[in-house]
Amino acid sequence: MTALTPEHVSSLSDTAVLDALREAEIRRRRMYRDELVLVAEVEARGIATSRGVHVGTVALLRDILNVGSPEARRLVAHAEALCGTVTPTGVRLDPQLPVVAEALSDGALGPDHVEAIRKAVTGLPDAATVEDRVIAEKILCEAATTSEPFVVKRLGDEIAQRLDPDGDEPKDKELLRPQRRLDVQETRDGRVLGRFDLDTETGALLSALLSPHTAPRSTDEGPDRRSRSERYGDAFRDILTLAAQCESTPTEAGEPATLMVSVTLEELKSGIGHGLLDGYWNLSAAQIRRIACDAAVVPVVLGSKSEILDIGRATRIVPRAIRRALIRRDKGCSFPSCAKKAKWCQAHHILEWFSGGPTALENLALVCHYHHQVLHHSDWQVRMIQGFPVYIPPSYVDPKQRPRRNTLHTMRT
Repeated sequence: MTALTPEHVSSLSDTAVLDALREAEIRRRRMYRDELVLVAEVEARGIATSRGVHVGTVALLRDILNVGSPEARRLVAHAEALCGTVTPTGVRLDPQLPVVAEALSDGALGPDHVEAIRKAVTGLPDAATVEDRVIAEKILCEAATTSEPFVVKRLGDEIAQRLDPDGDEPKDKELLRPQRRLDVQETRDGRVLGRFDLDTETGALLSALLSPHTAPRSTDEGPDRRSRSERYGDAFRDILTLAAQCESTPTEAGEPATLMVSVTLEELKSGIGHGLLDGYWNLSAAQIRRIACDAAVVPVVLGSKSEILDIGRATRIVPRAIRRALIRRDKGCSFPSCAKKAKWCQAHHILEWFSGGPTALENLALVCHYHHQVLHHSDWQVRMIQGFPVYIPPSYVDPKQRPRRNTLHTMRT
């Protein structure tokens, strides 16, 4: 293939550029498979030791490929796992990960996926049977075709935990005398500023709650551009949402913690205009369309003469029984590749509430706060297929728009 030039690429349409990028990645992955076959042959023939200078294949690869030791070791490990090995007596052994080898040849996954699957399968508990390892490889390989490597790693952890549910023995925690302070101040525009000073135990609890939500997350639009403080602010919002949904949350004036949002019916349908949060702070109608799905929000829909048309249909939009069934079905965020657990998720109406969508299990999907925004403000779509939420990516993500499911939670009971 002729090398691409900036002048040639600049003349392509957006779709053609994305298609060319996908094809380039598939070629790169197939070439990596070819490289592993060659590395496996070098290892099988003992070429490194026969040269008398090198003490092993890793050292030889460092010299002839000009790569570092970690990369050379990974090449050898991948070659052994995908192409098989040769015993000291000259017997060729089958590869440990034949399904992964085939997927790599097809260009369906890349080197980082291979590493995630290899570590997951080799790291399974000693009690795992050969059949367990075969099944684990197939599950992980299927997930890798539509998920980032870190998701494959998380799924591998889930499989290992299922095979060894007891895990490590818990450690006793030292009880400390609590010394805690929290100062907050509300500004005129509705923002809240503050500072806090927490004891060791409470600080550890806060860190544990923040940790799953503060890691940078890449999207189809590119790397996470949020600053560290912005990521922590978003994570703190998730924690507050979870606390507001807790059944034991203290009440005020006879009701649990509740946000009251007012907006006209026409503005809610069109997504144009604004409404009032708790009677004071402006929110765009597009924002209200999203938070109308949230069980902790009561949407007060007004007619043209400000008469109340609907006040949330019930105390909470999603009744407790339906939410429990939703958690049982989806087990966590149902968006592909998302690892967020159910307690951090909200119920999303597939046919939107303001359009008459029923608050019923077959019209709900469990999603985290971030992917809730994605559904309301991007071209991703969700459909119910055979009783489960399935996501249709935009054409720029997948030209064939093949349906995707989140396989990360499938191992959870």
